[in-house]
Amino acid sequence: MLVLGALFLAAFLVARGNANAGIFLFLAVVCAGVAVVIVFAKGLGRFRGAILSGRGRVDRDLLLGGLLLIGLLAPWSVALPSLRWPQVFGWQSPVALAITLALIVTRVGPLRRYTVPAIVIAGFGLAAWFGWLSAQLLTPAFRASAFPFLPIDLLGEGWYAALLAFAIGVDGVASDASRDDRPARPGEVWPFAIVPGEGLVRLSYPGRGRLWMAAAACSVFLFQANAIVPAEFQFYGSFGGLPPPRPRGSALIPVVVGLIIWLASLRDTQQKLRLEQNADARYAAATTLSPGADPSRRAR
Repeated sequence: MLVLGALFLAAFLVARGNANAGIFLFLAVVCAGVAVVIVFAKGLGRFRGAILSGRGRVDRDLLLGGLLLIGLLAPWSVALPSLRWPQVFGWQSPVALAITLALIVTRVGPLRRYTVPAIVIAGFGLAAWFGWLSAQLLTPAFRASAFPFLPIDLLGEGWYAALLAFAIGVDGVASDASRDDRPARPGEVWPFAIVPGEGLVRLSYPGRGRLWMAAAACSVFLFQANAIVPAEFQFYGSFGGLPPPRPRGSALIPVVVGLIIWLASLRDTQQKLRLEQNADARYAAATTLSPGADPSRRAR
């Protein structure tokens, strides 16, 4: 709850110029109050078992819901007054609404059988929005501006909140699937590996997998840090112009780092999957020995 409150507070600080910013501040105060109540209740013995029985699932659902709410109330595209490019909030975009609904489906018990198509819809929706904004840079209006735009210049905070919610949602699905007692087959691991580290979470290496995810998140943050802030576009747009052109080549560095992290996580997943398969093969060979045979010798 404290993390969720911090996210709402950060959303308020980033979007305090928008009409929806007051909602974020209200939700941050509510989360802080609930956190205080939970801390007090955990000190009472008769409530402790009920609070801790969720084993993290309730925490993940609350965090996912908070991020989706931020995504709906925050902009998904940045306004460019000089180019007459509008600002679009999440609740105004069918793509954002579809992504939000798909991620909610992954956490609703009776709808869990639709988890895989819901994750696919959410992933393709995020990629489609990024691709659509990237394609706008090729239109005559943007090309005539002679400004070195990058796709991240048009991406709003809501898209990043939805991307983080997507990663947390995939992590939740992979964590739930890792509780299966059956050995994981490659076809059950590699789809999760699209998100850095989640293949390892499916193989019951949650700490290792989430380290890869955190590293990938850092590269995304560094990539986004190269974007031009909306306030700068608004300032120069009030004069009918754009910010002065500047070199943008440094944005390629976090892209390359992120690609290396993703490939390294795939390599790590492959090694751990091979290790698991070899261990299962040795166990199967040992269990098929005759009663008088030496299992250790046969395993070698």
